[in-house]
Formats: sequence, C-alpha cells, structure tokens
Amino acid sequence: MVPWIMHHTEENQNQDKTIFIQETISGINLTQEDFSNRRLIGSTVQSFKMQDGRCRYLRARDTRFHNFSIDHVLCDQGYYQDCSWAGLEVRNSFLTGSHFSGCTFEATKGSLSSFGLSVFSGCKFRGSRLSEVSFSGTWWQDCRFEEEDYFFVRFPSSVFMETTFTGCRLQKAIFRTATFIRCTFEKCTLNESVFHKARFIDTKWIDTDIHQAANLERVRYD
Repeated sequence: MVPWIMHHTEENQNQDKTIFIQETISGINLTQEDFSNRRLIGSTVQSFKMQDGRCRYLRARDTRFHNFSIDHVLCDQGYYQDCSWAGLEVRNSFLTGSHFSGCTFEATKGSLSSFGLSVFSGCKFRGSRLSEVSFSGTWWQDCRFEEEDYFFVRFPSSVFMETTFTGCRLQKAIFRTATFIRCTFEKCTLNESVFHKARFIDTKWIDTDIHQAANLERVRYD
C-alpha cells in the first residue's frame, strides 16, 4: 500500500491505515498518491487536499468532510451515507458511479468534473457554485437544492423524483431528455436552460418561468 505524504507530523500514526473509526484526519496534502479503498465511520476529515491521484472505492458513514479539495483525481465508485460536506472543492475530477445517501453539501465549488451515473438519495445541496460539471445519467430521489448557482451544468438523461429546487440560478443548465416526477421548482431562474425532450410528471412551477428556458420543443407534461 502506498504511504501517505504527510505535512503534519501529528497524523503520522495514521499512515497506511484502511479503516478509520471516530478519528480525525487533518492537514493532509497528497500529490500523485493513492487514497483508494479507505473506510471511514463517524470520523472527521478536514483540510484535505489531493492532486493528480486516485481515491477510488472510498466508503464513509456518519463522517464530516470539511475543506475537502480534489484536483485531477479519479474518485469514482464511492459510497457515502449520512455524511456532511462543507467547503468541498472539485476540479477536473471524476466521481462517477458513486452513491450518496442522506448527505448534505454546503458551499460546494466545482468545475470541469463529472458525477455521471451516480445516485443521490435524500441529499441536500445549499449555496454551491458549479460550472461545467456533468451529472449525466444520474438518479435523484427526495433531494433538495437551495440557492444553488449553476452555469452550464449538465443533467442529460437524469431522473428526478420528489426533488425540490428552491431559489436556484440554473443558467444554461442542460436537462435534455431528463425525467421529473413529483418535483418542484420554486423561485428559480432558468436563463437559457435546455429541457429538450424532457418529461414532467406532476411537477410544480412556483414563481418560476419555464419559458426562460431555451429549446422547449417536444417537452412532455403529464
């Protein structure tokens, strides 16, 4: 197993560990390293930065991630249950095929990254700023987006069930061929968003003008 590159000697005792239970991991800076296959339970990860590395098959439950930053990292196939993320930064990275259940995300920043084919269940997103991030083919169940700021964020062929968007700015967001079932858009702006061939089933529009979107041809309302 590849050792971690530590910049805080107080954490040296954690080198090469795979399972962390009610522990704090802080002040970590990894470059071209492998952080894959770790397991975290009831732990805290803070001030963690990773660049040009791998973080595959990470499993976490009841864990807090504060100021967690990845850049050019392959972080796919993760599973996160009842975790909280504050100040997450994702750039040029892949978190595809991951599963998030009961998680909260506060003030996330992301660009040029992909969460494609991931599943989100009972998750809450607030105050994020995302640009050119792909959620292609994702599944959303009972999620909530609050005051999110998206520019050219892509959700093609995604499915949203009982999900709410409140006070969100969805500029040039792509929802092509997406399906919305019992969803709500409230006080959202949809400037130049694309819903081409999208399907809406029992979806509500509250103080939101769908006609701000572009390419509404063949949109289906049921």
